Amino acid sequence: MKGKKMNERIIEQLLDTFKQDFELVQNDLGALEKAVQGKMRLLGKGLLQKLLDSGSHGYQGNSIACRCGESMKFIQHRSKNIHTVFGWIKVKRSYYYCPDCGDSFVPLDKASGLGSEQISPGLAQACCLLAVDDSFQQVSQKIEQLFGQRICDGTVKQVVHKAGSVALQQHNEELESFFTNR
Repeated sequence: MKGKKMNERIIEQLLDTFKQDFELVQNDLGALEKAVQGKMRLLGKGLLQKLLDSGSHGYQGNSIACRCGESMKFIQHRSKNIHTVFGWIKVKRSYYYCPDCGDSFVPLDKASGLGSEQISPGLAQACCLLAVDDSFQQVSQKIEQLFGQRICDGTVKQVVHKAGSVALQQHNEELESFFTNR
């Protein structure tokens, strides 16, 4: 019951905050739906950014073990712009470097599924799901229609190919494990 009352208060505050915007289109359900969706996208982007800003950024101490047997040192926090279903956000990430072998590691990237592309796991998943039946260009157009986010065809292609190669690698490992343990 407590959560329901809190939700009602939040909704009342949102209505009060966006009252003028909604009054302009109140008799047009389609326009009202689009206006609410736009506000929800803005709120989602702000909430997502706030949550990421308040996190640990993947920090795991002054040093972590490296594959070479030595230690990677924490160097600094580095920012990366990420395209999400809500729009572009900036993610602060802990960066580690091994002076012995030259390897580097960003724990948050691995933990959160961030790849070399500047695209969130949620937006990447949408691209991959749509690409099952559509061309990269069509996927790009549908992402814009569904989420209001512009993604170029080339980025869609990179994301889908990368996801496909990861899935293929996992499949091959499972198959190899099956035959080994059989």
